[in-house]
Amino acid sequence: MFSKVRFKKNLFVWGMLAYTVLHFIIFWFYVNIETIALSFQRVGVDITDPDTFGKTVWAGLTQYKAVFNNLANSKETQRTLLNSIGYLPVTLLELFMSVTFSYFLYKKMPLAGMFRVIYFLPSIIPIVVLTFVYRFVFDPSYGLIPPILKGMGMNVPNFFGTYPTNQIMVYLYCLWVGLGYNIILLSGAISRIPIEVMEYGQLDGISKSRELFSIVVPLVWPTITTTVIIACTSVCTVMLQPLMITPSDSTTNTIALTIYNGVLAGEGKLPYLSAFGLCITVVAVPMILLVRKLMECAFRDISF
Repeated sequence: MFSKVRFKKNLFVWGMLAYTVLHFIIFWFYVNIETIALSFQRVGVDITDPDTFGKTVWAGLTQYKAVFNNLANSKETQRTLLNSIGYLPVTLLELFMSVTFSYFLYKKMPLAGMFRVIYFLPSIIPIVVLTFVYRFVFDPSYGLIPPILKGMGMNVPNFFGTYPTNQIMVYLYCLWVGLGYNIILLSGAISRIPIEVMEYGQLDGISKSRELFSIVVPLVWPTITTTVIIACTSVCTVMLQPLMITPSDSTTNTIALTIYNGVLAGEGKLPYLSAFGLCITVVAVPMILLVRKLMECAFRDISF
């Protein structure tokens, strides 16, 4: 028997499923297949050959050879990889600080609520505003930091001028901004720990550091695992931070920013960028999966 209510419900469900499947086919399947195909092509640059000029033609492994050649010989490409890999220890340091700060906030340290707002505030302010303020603080003419350094008798460096100082400043920005997001995640996970577990440890007379590393960390390990995996993916995805902080300096390029700038440069670089991105993916994905497996083996997942 036909039911109008049931028909509308099924129509809604199939509509939502159709949108999801269509989104997957277009923005994942099609884009990735097109990227793989493009990596085996090149754009004709010979103006005397109207059949190939400005068109993509089959080129075999030419683009992959160019990628490996640049990885071996190009100082710019090597620096780009080092810059990107550098974000991993920065995010791991950020994670360690986030766990520590979250624990002290959980222990109701004085002004804990205010500090929680201070830590999280950079995460909700647009990156354009944050980077502008960050650069302004270190400005030699108007900033807050240079006069302090001068008053201490120290030389004021050109913070955003030359490598590697400019890259270190980008790392510091990421460390500052990233704390808030992780603290919110970890604070929520720590607050779910049964108070009885904490009281049992206190009855045994364990220290704060023992409580943190022997009780809190194992119980919130799934959340820590998630943040570590996100940190690993940041090696391939960081782009806006160096783009906003050092917009005209290629020495702070990352993998994602190199691809972004290459796309803006013109269609002729797309085949090379496709091969470059695929080579990075082939190396990065197994490493991230390995890290995830090792993290999951460190502590047994406990439900509470």
